[in-house]
Amino acid sequence: MTLRDLLSQPSSFSSHSNPSPQSISDSISIIQSAISHWDPHTSISTSFLQASNNLHSHLLRLSTSSSATAASINHADQLRNIHTLLQSAMECLGESLRYHLFSISAIDLCSDKIATARSISQTMLSAGYGNECVSAYQSIHQSRITSQMVQLGFDQSANQPKAIRKLKWEILDRQIKSWTGIAPIVVQSLCSDEKQLCDEIFAMSPESVQNSIFSSIACDTALRFLSFPETVAVHLEHSPEKLFRLLDMYAVLSNLLPDIELIFGFKPDSSVRSQATISLAKLSEAIRVVISNFELAIQKDPIKSSGVLGSAIHPLTRYVMNYLVYLSDFDLYLHQILVKLPPNCSSSFFEISDKLKNNGSVVSVTIAWMLFILLCKIDSKAETYSDAALSYLFLANNLGYIVRKVQNCHLKEILSDDWMNEHGTKARQFMEGHVRSGWAHMAAMLRTKNETTEVVERLREFEMAFEKAMEERKNWAIADVAMRDEVRLMVEAMLVPEYCRWYRTHKDFGTVRFSPEDVKTSIMRFYAE
Repeated sequence: MTLRDLLSQPSSFSSHSNPSPQSISDSISIIQSAISHWDPHTSISTSFLQASNNLHSHLLRLSTSSSATAASINHADQLRNIHTLLQSAMECLGESLRYHLFSISAIDLCSDKIATARSISQTMLSAGYGNECVSAYQSIHQSRITSQMVQLGFDQSANQPKAIRKLKWEILDRQIKSWTGIAPIVVQSLCSDEKQLCDEIFAMSPESVQNSIFSSIACDTALRFLSFPETVAVHLEHSPEKLFRLLDMYAVLSNLLPDIELIFGFKPDSSVRSQATISLAKLSEAIRVVISNFELAIQKDPIKSSGVLGSAIHPLTRYVMNYLVYLSDFDLYLHQILVKLPPNCSSSFFEISDKLKNNGSVVSVTIAWMLFILLCKIDSKAETYSDAALSYLFLANNLGYIVRKVQNCHLKEILSDDWMNEHGTKARQFMEGHVRSGWAHMAAMLRTKNETTEVVERLREFEMAFEKAMEERKNWAIADVAMRDEVRLMVEAMLVPEYCRWYRTHKDFGTVRFSPEDVKTSIMRFYAE
């Protein structure tokens, strides 16, 4: 049933009392006197409202009297005069209602202003002037909602597919930020306050009327506002850098869904609840596509990429880990979005899923899978190094960085302890591989027989190899201080004791350029940064 149909049922609002002839005469006098010096800015007397109700009841009784009486000229004149007077009274009340509504805000709930507006609206509804009453209410509050939306910064004209597609990302990014910022205000304040205000002013009306009036005011605005995420999700380019704006909108809208269902939880506004649900569904679809595109971007990253010096942490590693750290903050929402595992996965994916079975949520498996893709790419990049020691150091740096990132954020809770232990152990193995492949051959040079010729030869080999290593590896770096200290101690333990023994035994066999302290100092300097 439409709002107009509901308002056309005066029985829902009128008591149908039968005032006495004297009461009718008094009511006519009160109304005529009040109309003659009407001022909408002043308070409305209870006697005027009661007189209007009496006049309406008398008008109903006259219009339903016997046909003979109805046919008399006197009766028709009386009916016409009373109707004209009642109409004038309703026009005055409509003018006063607009004035009172304009001055009412959310902080005025339960105030005298609300009580006055409620009395006026009930009188107009009871008198059969519901359309005029609601029209006055709508004209004020529709304009107010539109004005408040503009003040909040929501550009309704931008909520168009063509406009979204043509906008530069910087501009659309600002619009999305604006939407996520004002959405709680729009739903929890603007719409909620408007619903309470409508219910208060039309408190004496049937609930269906209250809901329909509120719907006529807020529904269109709410639909346009809540359709913005859907428009963005459908028409935005699904590149990885757009993911977090989509997640921001999803998180905000998901959090507001209970409020939306409460405020718009009646039949006339089911479209608002449906729009919120549709927007969440479209955001979910877009987010899943973007995550898939992100995985693909990792896989397509060139194995031989420029800009990486020596053993440094690769830009791809930093980018992916920063991405995943931020992604982990949306863990709660990702459980809703990633409702099922992606199709066409390799056997490695399901191996990861099995390893995480104790904490194998779809979120943990998906993130572990993206880390697996990253580690495979890092392995491929390490294979391009011709120096095994540098390759191992590159792997140790990058995997160590990944493990530390996981350790220091919410990813630690998402992934299992087994994952942490496994990859922490691998990082240490890479460190040991770096030490072994980079320095073990030098230690072997110091294990000689006592023949003078061999001792001198090995001494020169060691000195040349040591100097060459210091020069060629000067740009090698270990990013983590703790790892750097641990590697330095491992190298010292491999070289310094062996060199000390050699030095004590063979220092007189020829000119020795390095003392044991020189070797230790050089190693310390090498691993100082």
